[in-house]
Amino acid sequence: MSERENLFRPVHKGIRAMLYQLGRELQTTDFTDVPASNLVIDRLRSGLGDTASNCILCLLKDHSSHEERDLFAPLRRQDPDVVDLMMREHAEVSSRIGTVLRQCSELAQTTELPRRIELGDRLNEEANDLFAYYLTHLNREESTIVPVMWERFTDDQLRELRARFYDAVPLARFETWMRWTLPAMNANELTVLFRGLKNGPPSERFADWVRLAHETLEPGRWKELADRIPLSLP
Repeated sequence: MSERENLFRPVHKGIRAMLYQLGRELQTTDFTDVPASNLVIDRLRSGLGDTASNCILCLLKDHSSHEERDLFAPLRRQDPDVVDLMMREHAEVSSRIGTVLRQCSELAQTTELPRRIELGDRLNEEANDLFAYYLTHLNREESTIVPVMWERFTDDQLRELRARFYDAVPLARFETWMRWTLPAMNANELTVLFRGLKNGPPSERFADWVRLAHETLEPGRWKELADRIPLSLP
């Protein structure tokens, strides 16, 4: 990871980790075990559209909404074409989420076991299509938007955008994201992130960043990070 501020890479790593784990869980689910498989379905769909929910699909939609409001808006003045491309991809993501949601609903309402197997296979296919598209989208955001941001904004300006982005997220949702994101980052990425957080514009979330790093990183990784910056628990 570059020493420059990258607003997309950290949370994108968290999303990738989330999708990898969910994909593994889906493909090993026995859909003839109705109670257990319906719990998996509920993790995907419960509260869809409710930004207070921590269901997987809700998190994906919520991430897109925050990007559009807090990151795409200032970038649009600099490069509207690349923002329009990402907005079209967000719309496609939303459409694919809707398809997966409909599959979840049909499966949850089905009790006939052979039919549940059939619908479970279809759910895996639709979810895999969504995940593949979303992973490609994450790569495209990093390869197209990050270079534009580095060209048009200083690191101090990027840190201000990051503080605004995360300070606007409710604490419970912020914690959910960071519990996926921080363990998914390598040592150099963590160092760049926390150096920028510590030295950049004040953030209401800084103490929470440090606390969550301590809670989610393995002890050796936490010590290495705290020694490099240095950091202390609030």
